[in-house]
Amino acid sequence: MADPRGPMPRLLAPAWWLMARCYGAAVAWRNARFDRGVGVERFEAAPVISIGNMTAGGTGKSPFVAWSAAVLSDIGANAVIALRGYGATAAQESDEAREYARAAPAARVVVGARRREALCTAFAAGGADAWAGSAAVLLDDGFQHRRLARDLDIVLVDATRPALDGDLLPNGWLREPARNIARAGLVVITKAHDPAERARAAELVARVRGRPHDAACEHVWKSLEVHADGARRTEPVDWLRGRRVLSACALGNPRHFHGMVARTTGVSPAEFTRADHAAMDPRDLEAARSRAGAECVVTSRKDFVKFAAAIARTTVVPDLGISFLEGEQRVRDAIAACVSARVARSSA
Repeated sequence: MADPRGPMPRLLAPAWWLMARCYGAAVAWRNARFDRGVGVERFEAAPVISIGNMTAGGTGKSPFVAWSAAVLSDIGANAVIALRGYGATAAQESDEAREYARAAPAARVVVGARRREALCTAFAAGGADAWAGSAAVLLDDGFQHRRLARDLDIVLVDATRPALDGDLLPNGWLREPARNIARAGLVVITKAHDPAERARAAELVARVRGRPHDAACEHVWKSLEVHADGARRTEPVDWLRGRRVLSACALGNPRHFHGMVARTTGVSPAEFTRADHAAMDPRDLEAARSRAGAECVVTSRKDFVKFAAAIARTTVVPDLGISFLEGEQRVRDAIAACVSARVARSSA
């Protein structure tokens, strides 16, 4: 189980504890205002489904959002993924937006820190009439983005680092008090491949929420995208078995990614880790690969889109998805009911 303590060096723990108290007071004031409806704005053009978490760092939101987009497509709705866009500039899309272009190609991606305004602009743009009438919004990382009202809140809890028994940032991983998970309509435990970690996460959810989680899933690699000699090809996941590789990522929870690489290859990989959303210099990757004597680099799609044009050696990008261990139909039904309820209200 991952350390529930926060991301900061423990040498200054008293300072982090004090900062967490100040942060907690600010969060409580902000949430009290939203609870009263102050500053909350509804987006009337489409139902809004928030997919978020309680903690800093990765909980597996991207593959879950992509899966949810496919669910919307199955029921005849057009998915619109609204995200803040970490690292986006006037000249460059965010890594998340580029990742969704591959993972959820049928969805429209709307980027903007003020997400309601960004959605209004997208829905008013030329050509929007062709899809906006049957659209549904997936609010990426939206649990704390309470300014935009939502029809359904889905909260993901990472079984490898649930952190619900820890402190607020920066003394722990929590973005808000663990008890606030009770706001969620659905709670899904992710990365639940290990039975002991899954059981521990389930226990914590039940304790702080007052009722059990609704579903559990694990990350799976469906295939491998192999880039070599200027060409791209697809290989089965077993292609990596027994290979010496460099596992490289800049994710919120790198331990899980490196663990998936190790389980797939059957060999402990050399590791190259950067902070969440950080850029990775291909020259540094090649130097690390060479030092490790690795045949290739294995990296996440979110990272690959940041340096794809500069790859020099064989680079492997897993096609990431999720597989439910329990509760899949419950989540599907909740998403469908959310869309149906908004359609019924619009027709009334």
